[in-house]
Amino acid sequence: MIEDWEIGQLYWNCLARHEGNEVKAVADVKKKYFDDFAKTKDLHFFLGTSQLHHYVSHNPFMIIGTFHPKIETQTSLF
Repeated sequence: MIEDWEIGQLYWNCLARHEGNEVKAVADVKKKYFDDFAKTKDLHFFLGTSQLHHYVSHNPFMIIGTFHPKIETQTSLF
């Protein structure tokens, strides 16, 4: 489960751009994360839990945020 508001807003923007076509909106979100963030940035997920799912779910962990700085290559020790 992903509870990150940025991913949600990206989805809503893509949905509006594709005039309600959910398949195209989901494809755009996947493309953004798989082709842009995963390949060009140092993508990290913040995991957390929700009390609502704590005792009823087999795995209560969910993605509550993302952090994606640009990849920095260290070329020297100085």
